[in-house]
Amino acid sequence: MNKNKILGLVAIVIVIAVALPTAYVVESSKGPVQQPTKTLDFTVSGTNDCLRFLNSTVSVVYVPFTVAANAQGELTITCTQMPGGANGYTDIYLYNGYWDGGTNNLCMSKDLYPILSNIQSVNFELHGTTSYNSTYGGSTQESYTVFFVLPPGGPATFHITYKQV
Repeated sequence: MNKNKILGLVAIVIVIAVALPTAYVVESSKGPVQQPTKTLDFTVSGTNDCLRFLNSTVSVVYVPFTVAANAQGELTITCTQMPGGANGYTDIYLYNGYWDGGTNNLCMSKDLYPILSNIQSVNFELHGTTSYNSTYGGSTQESYTVFFVLPPGGPATFHITYKQV
């Protein structure tokens, strides 16, 4: 057998031996692909002793959803019971990614510590007389998770809806 053919065969084997594991690692590191969210319609209730997002034992509501490419979805959060009267409120936060690490749309703020640096305020205070309403989507499929702390001072109840528009 020709020496060049043997060297060529060895080179092909080496390339395949390196390329296949590399492709597997790259593909598996992307995480699971989320299916676009069609609709959400649920109510969540609870209370906290404080409103500090960074306090590890604070209950946080989370709403994960995925918007298909070239589509839009509308998220609405309405407070149906807010402790504190006219002074009661909670801030809304956004994570550009799909996070579902709690149960029944509730988690503890300490559960969010690994992604905390990627959670941003949307500069919106949700009072008992207001609703958070925002449209999400773009040219590529995108996932989002909205967070807010259950306010202190008594039970709070929020109605959350998401629909494609």
